Amino acid sequence: MRQPSSLALAALALAAPAPAAAQSVLDFGASYTADMLSALSGSPSRGTDLVGRADAWLDFDGPAAGLDTLSARIDFMAIHGPDFSGRRVGAYQTVSSLEADSSPHVYEAWVQWKPSPNVSAKAGLIDLNAEFDIQNTGALFVNSAFGIGPDISQSGLAGPSIFPMTASALVVRLQGGRKALALGVFDALAGARDDPRKLAVRFPGTTGALLIAEARVPVGTWLLQFGGWHYTKRFEALVPAEPPALARGAYAMLEGAVTRKLSAWVRFGIADARANPVAAYAGGGAVATLGDWRLGIAAAHARLGQAARETQVAPGRARRAETVLELTAQRPIAPWLNIQPDLQYVIHPGWAPGAPNTLVFGLRFSLAIPDS
Repeated sequence: MRQPSSLALAALALAAPAPAAAQSVLDFGASYTADMLSALSGSPSRGTDLVGRADAWLDFDGPAAGLDTLSARIDFMAIHGPDFSGRRVGAYQTVSSLEADSSPHVYEAWVQWKPSPNVSAKAGLIDLNAEFDIQNTGALFVNSAFGIGPDISQSGLAGPSIFPMTASALVVRLQGGRKALALGVFDALAGARDDPRKLAVRFPGTTGALLIAEARVPVGTWLLQFGGWHYTKRFEALVPAEPPALARGAYAMLEGAVTRKLSAWVRFGIADARANPVAAYAGGGAVATLGDWRLGIAAAHARLGQAARETQVAPGRARRAETVLELTAQRPIAPWLNIQPDLQYVIHPGWAPGAPNTLVFGLRFSLAIPDS
């Protein structure tokens, strides 16, 4: 992820030969990201809260130890802060991607085998969103909907294997140039059976399996991603009288550069409305680089399914969709520190009838060691 610049590589190539520096077998890193969030006009409970996430990880570099096909990582995570989105906004699409309820725990712990540049297999505790539905341009934004679509993040008894709790999994990836195919088998339950805030390690499929597949295909200079997901166990239907229903869905995303300094993306997702509140999702946006600043504008539109409208949210009176508009700007103020003022406008929060639209101001701080 962090590579020397082309200028540095060119300088090394022109320099006189010198003994190569020893490559480290183990690399340590740490980061802390915090959002100061203020609910302004329209909020049912105006105020300011701080939410944050800290990670410390250790990477094993197999080639440096003479194991050319192996690598590994363990990541320990701790989070803090209240339920800002629920308490102050009533939003379903979480205002900050850092908000969660969990105890400090091992977040990821996996081993990867890469027998060739085109084939890899990863096993262990894996963040599904680090392998599937990756919105690279959307990663700049603060709202969680631009990290992974709510059509996927809503699934499962306590969410799939994503922040804040992962599950045991096996992921196989085949890649040739810009084309790729990824297949994943995740345990259906992230966290312990009695408390999803606590880590549990099980063989994938012990509580049922979440199966997911994604293909990536270049379309000119852009990249098209499309995939589907399916739980092997049925869930209670949202309508009590109906039989247990399948939780499954599909998504597609197109992402690429508009100009040298402007990138954009658009994403669509659907889910089986019998078992999932969000039946359809559409989102996207654009990010421009202006000097030291990265400026972004995006929108996320989560549409409630008919079953949920009839049973879950003010039966028969729920709004059809919750929409979030976000305007954000990020710049480094030190090699190890970024700041990011952020503005979000939540329309029909939580689909609740009569809920006022809410304006949220935020300020994100991101620190990293080693710096990026």
